[in-house]
Amino acid sequence: MKVLLTGGSGKLGRYMLPLLRQSGHIVTNFDRQSFDEETDTTIVGDIEDLPAVVQAAENAEVILHLAGIPTYGVAPDNVTFRVNAMGAFNIHEAARISGVRRVVSLSSEAVLGWSPGTWVNPHFPDYLPIDENHVCQPQDPYGLSKQVLECVGRTFTARYGLETLFIRATWIASPEEMEQLARSGGRRPVDFGLFHYIDVRDLAQACLRAVDCPLTGSQAIYVGAGETSISEPLSSLYQKLAPSVAESASMLTGHSAPVSIELAKKLLGWSPERSWRKFKL
Repeated sequence: MKVLLTGGSGKLGRYMLPLLRQSGHIVTNFDRQSFDEETDTTIVGDIEDLPAVVQAAENAEVILHLAGIPTYGVAPDNVTFRVNAMGAFNIHEAARISGVRRVVSLSSEAVLGWSPGTWVNPHFPDYLPIDENHVCQPQDPYGLSKQVLECVGRTFTARYGLETLFIRATWIASPEEMEQLARSGGRRPVDFGLFHYIDVRDLAQACLRAVDCPLTGSQAIYVGAGETSISEPLSSLYQKLAPSVAESASMLTGHSAPVSIELAKKLLGWSPERSWRKFKL
């Protein structure tokens, strides 16, 4: 399959690009920098440049959109929102113009509003575990930009019949960060959070499945390890940090994460394979 990948030089993209090729896909990488020395299939460009994106999307069957500002706080708020929101529109518009049938985009658990250090007004889940029906209420420009990304995609599905899939990834851990978690015995919680994570290699496998999984219309899915990045069970931790959700958290025993990945497992035929608890030092 002919795949246009955006952001191949990013944290996830560096794993995604070779994986797509090893799986037999013909890949064009659209990125602000050229780093791929093996082939000449990297097109240097910016997702805010619609004509450049349209040109890159020519002949593509699927777009896997990973490019953008990767998290809150690494760029000014207005830049984070502008790049991610404008990039989302341009990617979907380029797909429409070029006749691409599917766009798979990297969204984020940040749409829920509990990314560390990003929320100001306290709020807690309506129920646990959280699934795709839970309300999204981001409080920072990054989470908001991902909510806009999904709104853009759904609009293109409704108007043009484009297949759109949004992968709401949690904190993406590199192999080095997985090792650090193993050495430290997990993160140390000080405030309410979801404490979910995923190994970047497992996320790459999920994205690979998303390229050609059965799909009709538009769908958002949570993708993660299904377990927490902390040692204490949430069933006891949430009693201290968020008493209002203590009852619904009682089922989150052991290492269970507060976000369900069951829909991702079903839709993608995928399951995470790596855990920091089993990381070999």
